Amino acid sequence: MIDAYLDESGIHDGAKVCVIAGYFGGPGQMKRFEKAWKKTLVQYSFPMKDFHAKDLIKVPKHAPMLKALAKSAGEQPKVYPVAYGLVVDDFYAFAKDERKFLTGATIGSKTGRLLTSGCPSKPYFCPFQSVIKIITSYAPIGGKAHFSFGVNRPFAEYALALFRQMHAQNKVEKAFSTWDSRNRLGEPFFPLAEETAPLQAADLLAHLVYLHMTESVQRGERGHFSQMPSELAALCMANVQDRTKEFVYQNRECLQMMIDKAKSLAPRWNPK
Repeated sequence: MIDAYLDESGIHDGAKVCVIAGYFGGPGQMKRFEKAWKKTLVQYSFPMKDFHAKDLIKVPKHAPMLKALAKSAGEQPKVYPVAYGLVVDDFYAFAKDERKFLTGATIGSKTGRLLTSGCPSKPYFCPFQSVIKIITSYAPIGGKAHFSFGVNRPFAEYALALFRQMHAQNKVEKAFSTWDSRNRLGEPFFPLAEETAPLQAADLLAHLVYLHMTESVQRGERGHFSQMPSELAALCMANVQDRTKEFVYQNRECLQMMIDKAKSLAPRWNPK
């Protein structure tokens, strides 16, 4: 069994990048993670219900606390970070059918036709799916990976819609898919973020990666991350297992590789 806690940053209209990020691990490890996070907040006399990464990062007096929290999150044994970011303009450079596939549409193995619709106008479904797939791949065969999203965030509605879509895909027969661990997809849960430490850690990580990726795009760097982000984000991701799998910058090149792989395995697919 694996428990994962995810949050988003940049799913609003006009955002240049969108990010899905968070932490995953066994139930026991996540409980220890939660205790460490709460202990740090107590040390700084900060109310758990008031934690909002986007606001706190702007206030210099909270810098020591955020550093301590980031260090606590990054050093938890067997609790692993994951962060996928997407360049929004690069996503929209693809044809509609290609965007459907990137956001979850299933391709018929014989006909090459799309059996499900995907969400071609919702770019964040692309990194969201990638994060879900990588986390389920770590669940043991016969086990499940369950996911928690903050119920008090707009992202909860999108998360539920995507899970419904992904579970529906699992029922489509004779469908092409590159997702080998799809039968390990568990259920979504929606606890209160103000009461759930791992969700607050996911909030911090997602916002930090969003800032890092946005700055990279603004500098004209549209390639993959050449190095880990510095300072707080690096502390949050100190325990990353495999940078190439769990810290990914989905630009046009990366998305094209996903499309090319699909076309090679489903040669009848002719996206429009």
